[in-house]
Parts: sequence; structure tokens; C-alpha cells
Amino acid sequence: MNISQVLDVLAVAKYQNFSRAAEHLFLSQPALSQQVRKLEEELGCTLFLRTPQGVCLTAEGERFCQSARQVAQGWQELQQVAGELTARPVEPLRVGLGARVYSNGLFDPVVAYFDAHPEVEVTFITDISGSILEELEEGRMDVALDRLPPPNLIPGGDRFYWRELLEERQCILLSRDDPRSRQEHLSFRDLQGSTLVTGAKGSLEDRIMMQDCRDYGITLVKSYRSDNISTIMGLVRRGKGFVIGPKSFVEYFGVAAVPMLPEVHIALSFICLRKKAQDPYLASFLAYLTELCREKTMPTSLLIET
Repeated sequence: MNISQVLDVLAVAKYQNFSRAAEHLFLSQPALSQQVRKLEEELGCTLFLRTPQGVCLTAEGERFCQSARQVAQGWQELQQVAGELTARPVEPLRVGLGARVYSNGLFDPVVAYFDAHPEVEVTFITDISGSILEELEEGRMDVALDRLPPPNLIPGGDRFYWRELLEERQCILLSRDDPRSRQEHLSFRDLQGSTLVTGAKGSLEDRIMMQDCRDYGITLVKSYRSDNISTIMGLVRRGKGFVIGPKSFVEYFGVAAVPMLPEVHIALSFICLRKKAQDPYLASFLAYLTELCREKTMPTSLLIET
């Protein structure tokens, strides 16, 4: 038995639900269940009654938690003293956040991670409409959570480290009133003569879209540009043009999405300079994000406590 198992049991007892307790502990639900089962095997008794409505303590569990609460309080006091004895300077970390972080519901869990790591002073950077790679190379960001630029826009790519976190199929994003929004799919050529809404001239999004138009021989009526994603999606929502993006933008920005043909998949990625990839703060953050996104893509049946 260790202190982690004691705190795990108290969390499950408090929330009466393995999934909510796991979220509070920054663990996956299967990992938490395994920890508790190991402790029950070690003790030779059952601490929780598991039902479809949740869990509740057994008589043995009640007795265990009475003593465990005293242990937890003492552990908290010990940690506070240890922190005062080994106080370290706060570590600054600048994290660039692309729109996919918000549309996939990842922002609050990211904040929760830093709530649990007071030794890191985080600055969130949301204006990354320019070159992500330049921002990283010039030290204005330590890590970016965004789409990875295409290979032809990554000069000297070996200087960078990235890990794909969450893959999404690309769609044509339109106003919900646009007749094309009711089609099963759209090809790039179906956009001939349309109005494009894109990033500021020279930005990553603008360069990608202009290159795609050239590759497919698409002639646009006009383009609206903005360096703000909310403004861009507001124009799309009002029927001023189209944009290419993930399906997760549908609910977040209130637009329609039609899957592209041929299929194109883009991933939200963790991107930093290769020389910083082993930094303990970045490595810990990446491990957390990897587990978080793995749970988001795991079939629901595998996340239900049995």
C-alpha cells in the first residue's frame, strides 16, 4: 500500500464515480480502477460496491476511509513543509494554443494541468496566425498546440520535434444556410468561383490555401482575410465565404461542415524545438496531453467502469 492508493480510494469515495475521480486525479479511468483493485487484493476485502449508478463504500471501505482521511491530511501538511524546504524558482512556460484546442474541449483540461503544477508559470499565446516555427525558433513560444505546417513549409524540419495528439478529417466549412452544406461531400473543384475566408496575407493558413487553389486550378471570386479566428469563422457563419477546417469547428463556431474528397486528415500536434523536447516540464505536459487525447479517441465502451 502506498499514499497514491490511499488518495485514490478517498477520491473515489468522494465522487462516488471512477470516471470523475480519475479526472480529478489526472489519471485514466482504467488506471484508477486497476490501482483500487490492487489495493483491495492486498487488503483481502472489497472497499467499494460497484453498481450501474456509481459506487459506494462497503463497511470495510468506511472503516478504511476513516483512517485514510487522517493520513491524507498528514500527507498534505508534509508536502507543504517539504515544498517550503525545497522551494524552487517558478519556471516560465509559453504555450501557443491553436483553435483546435478549444473546439475539441481541451482548454479546460490544459488549465487544470497547470493548476496542479504551481511550479510552472504559464502564459497562453493565442495569436499564432503567423509562423509557428518562427515563434518557436525565436523563443517567443516554448511549445505550440496546433496543426503542423505541411512538409514544404518546414525548412530544416530536423530542428523540430512534434507528436500528433488528435487527428481530424478536414471539411469544407460553410454557413448553415449555404445549399452546399447539405451535400454528403465536396471536392476542391466544387469551390470554383467561391469566396475564400482565410488568415492574414502571408500567414500559414493563407499560404496553404493559396497553394491548394493553384494546385487544383481554382479561381476565387474574392478573399476575405483576418488575423483573428473568431472573425474568420464569423464571416463563414454569415455566408461570406468558405474555409477549410476540422469537423470540431461545427458546434464551437456554429457553422456547417461537409467532408472533403479525397479525404484529408490533419492532426492537432504538440510542437517544440527538438533541443527542448527532453525538458522535464515539457515532457510531463506532453505525457498528460497524450493520455488526455487517447481517452478522447477511445471507444466509449472501453471507458465505462465494469
